[in-house]
Amino acid sequence: SQADLCVHGGIVMATTKEQMNVQVTAVAKQLAKTCASAHQKSLNAWIEIAIRDRAAKDRKNLEVIISDNCSPDNTEEVVQEISKGHPEIKYYRQKANIGMIPNFEFVLRNASGKYFMWVADDDALEVGVLLKYMAFLESHPYYSLVSGEIKYWLDNEQDLSERGFTFEQKSSSLRVIGYYFKVVYGGMMHGLMRRELTKGINLRKVIGNDYHFIANLAYLGEIKHFEFVGYHKNFGGTSKDFKQYARHMGDSDFAGNFPHLKMACDAFAEVMYRSQVYSEMPFHSKLTLAASSFSGMIIRYYGQIFPFMVGGRIKRFILNRPSKNLA
Repeated sequence: SQADLCVHGGIVMATTKEQMNVQVTAVAKQLAKTCASAHQKSLNAWIEIAIRDRAAKDRKNLEVIISDNCSPDNTEEVVQEISKGHPEIKYYRQKANIGMIPNFEFVLRNASGKYFMWVADDDALEVGVLLKYMAFLESHPYYSLVSGEIKYWLDNEQDLSERGFTFEQKSSSLRVIGYYFKVVYGGMMHGLMRRELTKGINLRKVIGNDYHFIANLAYLGEIKHFEFVGYHKNFGGTSKDFKQYARHMGDSDFAGNFPHLKMACDAFAEVMYRSQVYSEMPFHSKLTLAASSFSGMIIRYYGQIFPFMVGGRIKRFILNRPSKNLA
């Protein structure tokens, strides 16, 4: 038996194997009417893949959750038509647009399986990785999350890759600190996680909420980041611009203008009093971890990334300066 999961055109396509129970969110994209035919084609392809091979036999072990966030197109009509006879597909349509984070939260809280994964509507999962993820978690019970390398795309061109997020320290606090000292984009949010561990973790309407969600998981278990490619993330959505992203999150103008400082402050608050995951820590240990998490994010951006950005702008300014004519 094999298990493959991929996303094509914002639609989840999956096959499964015995004893696998994975939930996937495909948050419905607000497609223009001109995209309706392509949307229909992708959804039909999704169902075809989902039921081929052993999927029909093992359908009870597969759960696909689609939360339509009140999209204005014909998503509801399309999904209802192609979902006939496929009880593994659970479709929910929100009566009003509840926002991105509540929609992600809705899918997570309505899942029922052992493992869980989010797949955004404009991203893609590498074919074949899901079986590898599940096999690893089945044989390594102390791990809370696994993922492959994450490739980021901008305007159909690869922009960068995110790798090296393996945290296998026996100390929960060291794993959290290590994560905050390294994270830049938060793509690990789209790894395969143990759903049971997420029950005590809340998604918050703040910029960088994915950072803190994964930090909680790092505290609860070890994290494995494989060297092979696992996920393709599109930079062209709401995450393209920090100010737009902050507004979409419902966060403050301060967060949009100083996102990394705001995320560092939220990291401190997450450890000190927001998350129940850290609630059993002694006060002095919690304060040390909170301060280290804050420092990690500040040092990572303002000490390592920001100077390179400034240097790059200065270099471009110098190179683009018009040369003086020396007659």
